[in-house]
Amino acid sequence: MRVLLVCSPSAANDGPSQDDLRSMFRQEGIEPTCRLISEIDLSEALHDKPDLVVAVGGDGTVSSILTQMPGCGIPVAVLPQGTANNIARSLGVYGSARQIIAGLKTGHPMAVDIGVATGAWGRHRFVEGVGLGLLVQAMADINAAGTAGDEQLRSCRKEFATKLIEEECHHFDVSVDGHDLSGDYLIFEIMNIGYVGPVLPLARKADPGDGLLDIVYSTAIRRGEMLQWLSTGLKGLDPPVEVVRGRKIEVAEAGTALRLGDNFSSSPAKAGKMVVELEHEQASVIIPSTISGQT
Repeated sequence: MRVLLVCSPSAANDGPSQDDLRSMFRQEGIEPTCRLISEIDLSEALHDKPDLVVAVGGDGTVSSILTQMPGCGIPVAVLPQGTANNIARSLGVYGSARQIIAGLKTGHPMAVDIGVATGAWGRHRFVEGVGLGLLVQAMADINAAGTAGDEQLRSCRKEFATKLIEEECHHFDVSVDGHDLSGDYLIFEIMNIGYVGPVLPLARKADPGDGLLDIVYSTAIRRGEMLQWLSTGLKGLDPPVEVVRGRKIEVAEAGTALRLGDNFSSSPAKAGKMVVELEHEQASVIIPSTISGQT
């Protein structure tokens, strides 16, 4: 079994080093090739046809790899070593690196949709989703402040709560598969997975491989419920949001607070019209046999 490990430069700060990972794979009879994502041309590396690509890092690393995999016939495994790890959580991948590696040979494949947002910037592929509104503003502010680790998650939730108290809703002219969904919203998230931002389970029933996007939104009438939900730590409680599913979402004016995957709009100019849908081909993720259940 030929395995290519593609690691985030900061992955070793959040988990085992490359040498430790090599040792764990060797215990499973596998001699992996290790490369940093900042130093590799993945499309070129895939010409060597590894049997498995392992994404080692956080959501940015995992998304960067997965969005390049549809159509190549090579599966991906995820070794989460980030802060939020929303993609891994949504796929049910958790546990120690050793546990995950031990279950790869007998793991099962899961199809994962790849989204694409098209606008004035061009085309942007994503795994997580596209966001508009107050949550995106909070995430962008904390991201710009350079806060990291668990403190970043706490600060982002706190900032989101502050904006819920102080800010007005944003109006978006939106259609989902041709049906009008325009309105004034606190949050408007087009999600491919269950978690978003500071580990908020806004789309608990999202299926990353069902060929549909989950459109999650909340209006001013639910402001108090959202604040209460945040203050109680989220566990076991359904988020105070509405959810519809669709294949093609059109936004007439995306505004300035825009999140594409884990990237934020840095331009003060409005983003203009945006279309969000799914690619025809899916990525394949190997879910280790040694782990199961919910996070």
